[in-house]
Amino acid sequence: VQTNSIVHSYPFCWRSDTPLIYKAVPNWFVNVESIKDKLLENNAKTEWVPSFVKEKRFHNWLESARDWAISRNRFWGTPLPIWHSE
Repeated sequence: VQTNSIVHSYPFCWRSDTPLIYKAVPNWFVNVESIKDKLLENNAKTEWVPSFVKEKRFHNWLESARDWAISRNRFWGTPLPIWHSE
């Protein structure tokens, strides 16, 4: 058995020169990949103004859509508007 020490730099905030703390927090995800076909189908039925948004910008975004972390926040206590349909 061998014991060693490893010295590494700890990340600090460049503005305040305080240590950055990485903390795992629970997240909510929307499984977008499972509904991608339906999203593309509904996009085709939607009338967009200007029309190029339907075929290019929004279509391309939907086509490469990945699961979405809706609980991702930049500030503590950011409320999540959640509706539940019965």
